[in-house]
Amino acid sequence: MTQLKETFNIGLEGHVRILGYENGETIELLNKRNAIHPEHASIVLASALANRSNDGSIYAMHFGTGGATIDSLGNITYASANTTGAADLHVPVYSEVVDDTNGAPTGNQMAVKHITGNLFSDVEIRAVIGTTEPTGQTATSNVNSSNLNSTNFVFDEIGLKTNSGLLFSHIVFSPIEKAANRIIEVIYTIRVTIM
Repeated sequence: MTQLKETFNIGLEGHVRILGYENGETIELLNKRNAIHPEHASIVLASALANRSNDGSIYAMHFGTGGATIDSLGNITYASANTTGAADLHVPVYSEVVDDTNGAPTGNQMAVKHITGNLFSDVEIRAVIGTTEPTGQTATSNVNSSNLNSTNFVFDEIGLKTNSGLLFSHIVFSPIEKAANRIIEVIYTIRVTIM
């Protein structure tokens, strides 16, 4: 009797869109691919198959201020995305729970999208930072620019983490300012492909 052996390649690809809502207008603030931490992704996938909740799913979206440095001339230097070893954001300052089955605030949610017959599925993760947020967290920045208001929240990196704190993915970008009258929505999509 011949044993069948199935071998698949799994591809993970991330994409982030950040939208700002202010004065009745919608502004696209970021539209960019992100980096996946391959070791931590393998732990998350294996934990999900074994139904181990702490590392089997994304729990929170973390925001930081260490992704980019702007000097007095406006030159931007980007930090590298952390995707190896015991990784974290460069300067984590704020987080939002996005697991809507585990305490996420209204507006934050995750959904799986799949079209029958395709060999990929998308996990869409949404976080909304409202007009009264962030609260209780220091918003410092590597930005040296008079164009940004120091009382507003400025962030330039985002990561997705599991409940136990494993960094699944990380993205760095030019600083985004979140003024008190602006609502920010982050749509973080992870595409899982079987090849």
